[in-house]
Amino acid sequence: MSPTTSPIPVLRGSGGTTLQAKEDALVLRRWRKEKRIPLQAVRQVRAEGRALAVELTAPAGTTPTVCRVRGVSAAAATMFADAVTACLPEEREADGAALVTEGTPAESEDEAYWRKLKICAWVVGLVTVGVAVAMAIVGSGILACVFLIGNPVTLGIVVLGLYGMRMPYYEWYLPRYGITVEAVYRGPRSYAYTDLHGVARTASVAGNAPTRRVAYHPDRPGEAFAAYSWIRKVFRTLFCLAFLLVGLSLFAYNIFVAVDGFQRG
Repeated sequence: MSPTTSPIPVLRGSGGTTLQAKEDALVLRRWRKEKRIPLQAVRQVRAEGRALAVELTAPAGTTPTVCRVRGVSAAAATMFADAVTACLPEEREADGAALVTEGTPAESEDEAYWRKLKICAWVVGLVTVGVAVAMAIVGSGILACVFLIGNPVTLGIVVLGLYGMRMPYYEWYLPRYGITVEAVYRGPRSYAYTDLHGVARTASVAGNAPTRRVAYHPDRPGEAFAAYSWIRKVFRTLFCLAFLLVGLSLFAYNIFVAVDGFQRG
């Protein structure tokens, strides 16, 4: 039986806030903090235009706690409120706030990677703008514009070069120190294999041969690389290395432009 998705939408509000219904609870995430609200603790859920309010149960004579998510889609908020209201249990706890738990959500490797990449992008952007503004004030405005445009592009090439070097590194390393298995062709850039735990996996490998040998690390069985011949690995390594060296050369030129721009003040 194939898995089905929930008809209850995931609300995305301002500031990266999300509200999602999971099993018997509502999960509110904001600024890498997670608040889990059991349905037994919810008195009512109501849409307030482009906001959604989750009101908790409270003892008589006390003010109930209300959690709001602002900046959401009005249509999604109405649908979310109606769907969750239909799922609320008949018997609920008297003090809903006591059932709410808070913590830090578990982060996957992909989420951690993209979060770090966003932080690095912001830092690079702010430093680039700051240096360009300072250069325009005390030095050359033309060179400041060149630096402002060229530095992000250059760093992007360097990052792509570093990421590209990851491919030949694993192609050399994993066939020698990892686990190599036969993978079966399933479609364009798709080969199926079974890891050492008996879990069926898919590797993104170019080609259309009926079978290909792929290698993976025991600690990361879901990420496999093709076991190419040493000649092909040499050419791929040289190509990726040349791309990286071009990026590093352009980065060095950007530094020269920045220094020259300040010296012309």
